[in-house]
Amino acid sequence: MKRGILILAVLACAVPALAQFGGMPIATGADPMEAMSLRASGGLVFGDDFNLYGVRGTVSPIKGLAAFGDAGVIDPDIGDLGWALQAGGLFSMPLDLPVDVGLRGTVGLAGYDFDGGTARFKNINGGVLASKKIEILTPYAFMGINYVKATLDVDGLGDVDDDDTDLALAGGAVLTVNEQLSFYGEIDYIDDPFFAAGARFDF
Repeated sequence: MKRGILILAVLACAVPALAQFGGMPIATGADPMEAMSLRASGGLVFGDDFNLYGVRGTVSPIKGLAAFGDAGVIDPDIGDLGWALQAGGLFSMPLDLPVDVGLRGTVGLAGYDFDGGTARFKNINGGVLASKKIEILTPYAFMGINYVKATLDVDGLGDVDDDDTDLALAGGAVLTVNEQLSFYGEIDYIDDPFFAAGARFDF
């Protein structure tokens, strides 16, 4: 009985938490990066059920197409410190519009241990990103779909699976300090609201 309550508690926290981590933060506008440019960024994500601390590397092999990879540490309310990995891409669409528009997608993996087992997660996120550069400020908005599958390996009981699909929303802004340094702040919503902030450096 006690083990069953623990499983329910972990699932209740873990699936929404990892749904929130999935694909986020956006941390950029949809304006195209120049060909062969590089960017490094780092930041924090704060939610009700978890916090996430991570870094991101981004490369643009051709103008308008950016590929990025994330590595981070996830800190759940129920469980030990764990790991989170994510890879994705952003295609800035060549449209003649008053705002920049891009298509963004990510896939992610994460995991952590809890009392009596381990939790592992797979995540897919995709949607549309729009932004407008106004002097040193670039406000942006994202809307898409997020899918997460959680697998709990419980000692003595084996695997327990659950999944969830939610609307993914984000809004934020990038503040450009100079040609290399910028800061971002963001509010996201996937099942619950959460917040992100960090810094970026362009090489």
